[in-house]
Amino acid sequence: MENALFANVQKLYDHRLYESVIPAASLLSTLLQNDRDVATLEMEYQVMLYLANAHYKERNFRLAHQQLESVLHTRRTMLRFKSACLTAIEMMNSQFTDAELRYQLAVCYKEVGEPTKAISTLQALPAKTRTPRINLLLARLHHHASPGSKGKADAALSYKEVLRECPMSLKSIEALLELGVDGIEVNSLVMNAAPAPRNIEWLSTWIKGLALLYGCKHLEASRAFQRLNDNTKLRRNEHLLVEIGRCLYYYGNHLQAEQYLSSAVMAYPNNMEAISLLSVVYELNEQSADEQEKLFTRVTADREFSPAHWFVHGQKMYSDAKYQRGLAFVERCLDMDPRHIEGHLLRGNLLIALKRYGEAIVAFRNVQGLASYRFEVYKGLFHCYVAQKRFKEAQTMCVWAIRSFRTSPRSYTMFGRTLFHSTNPVAKRSAKKFVERSLKIDSSYTPAVALMAEICQYEGATKAAIRLLEKQVINYPNQNLYTLLGDILRIEKQPFKALDYYYRALSVDSKCVRAINGINSLKLGGSVGGEGSKDAAATAPDTEPGRADGLATPTPTPTPSETANQEWQIVHSNEPLEMSSESGASDSNGDEAVNISEPFWQDVEMLSQE
Repeated sequence: MENALFANVQKLYDHRLYESVIPAASLLSTLLQNDRDVATLEMEYQVMLYLANAHYKERNFRLAHQQLESVLHTRRTMLRFKSACLTAIEMMNSQFTDAELRYQLAVCYKEVGEPTKAISTLQALPAKTRTPRINLLLARLHHHASPGSKGKADAALSYKEVLRECPMSLKSIEALLELGVDGIEVNSLVMNAAPAPRNIEWLSTWIKGLALLYGCKHLEASRAFQRLNDNTKLRRNEHLLVEIGRCLYYYGNHLQAEQYLSSAVMAYPNNMEAISLLSVVYELNEQSADEQEKLFTRVTADREFSPAHWFVHGQKMYSDAKYQRGLAFVERCLDMDPRHIEGHLLRGNLLIALKRYGEAIVAFRNVQGLASYRFEVYKGLFHCYVAQKRFKEAQTMCVWAIRSFRTSPRSYTMFGRTLFHSTNPVAKRSAKKFVERSLKIDSSYTPAVALMAEICQYEGATKAAIRLLEKQVINYPNQNLYTLLGDILRIEKQPFKALDYYYRALSVDSKCVRAINGINSLKLGGSVGGEGSKDAAATAPDTEPGRADGLATPTPTPTPSETANQEWQIVHSNEPLEMSSESGASDSNGDEAVNISEPFWQDVEMLSQE
């Protein structure tokens, strides 16, 4: 009976009916244990192999790792007795070799949350017997599970072993560059690999693009990938479009990022990486609310629940100001994929929206260890420190951002706005230098243009501010620029032009508070046929306390859609920002001092010019 049952179990396994193999092999195993007269070590071993592999194929990892441990113990016993049957089994079925069994056991350990055991299982194999698949798993385990420099060094060695045999492993290339390995070294390793195909110049450009991306040179990275899209036969490949969109999104050019990512989603509607990034970009581009709703509807129609699906749900809740619910969704995303970068950033932003700043700092610190090449990390930490009135740490975040993103206008704009909102007159005067540096890098960078217009308005150069904004809105229409331009024109007694820009802002966002307040101010002043007298204009919030020229714009309470992600709204609070000196002196109330040391600003200016 046992022989007949064994033949049927073997047939089920050969036909890959794994769910049927599990009960049949379990029954046969019990029979063999209870009837030692007919049981042989070879038959028991094969039954154990079928049962362990069936559990593995059915993703029953906890059961599988217990079975696989027993299999490896039995295999060692058979090796000790030099069983000829063992050699025959492994020659007939390659998935029953020691390397394959250890790979499966390592996967099981990884899935049940025991990465250290997974690493030790794979390291027990001699280096010469490790296949590229084993080396890649070992590299991932070291990369993601082993803390410190040793883990990164071990991961880099394993990734390099993969590339020596499989030079087209783009994920291994990207991982090496993420670990900080020099792009020239990676390119040399790939091009000198024995099986590397010839005449693939595009691959060197691809490596260069990734190296620039992880080196915080996001605009240069996007240009490298754009050259591949424009000049090679890889044109409009989905992965290439996603890389261009990703680089532009990291750089802060959200409008162009939307174009590339939406093209990728349109051509490849099931690419969840592109969908995830596009959902964030839609949130940042206020004009894309309808498209964001369509994208969310498409995702919710899927019956899948991958990390990317949970992330898109969380992003939609964030857009709808349902922060607590969004946090629940993003927690599910991170439970499934603890290294989901966008999920960590969204979690930090949700916690900021909920005013849980201490937890938000922890969230951004976590993602800083995973993706220090993301500007959003420093920006999020800056928001948290300002909200907690920890101005010295906020100041440090600005300096770190400039040091890390020297070719990006985002860091200089953030620092410029920080200085412009300072109560220190020296710092306020220094703001313009940093904004000019930002515009020198990218003359059309909208947040920098908006800030420069505010600085010109503050200095009394109102006509220059108007010209700057009018030029910008022609090519880059934006509700914040419309309202800022409307405010300046209203103060300059040009009510009809101001009204035109306010209505343009409302055409983008019908609930734009600043535009509505601007229109109401015009009506109070009687400039557009309102019933109020001109004296009523004095009650409108046209001026900001402490400003000499009276040219400040009103600062109404923003709606949820206007707060969290706007690049030019670096400071959430409407209060002036007090920046501390490096000495960290304290006043009698225990708050940090507001006076800024002149040498500090000279050091920062020198840093920005290096």
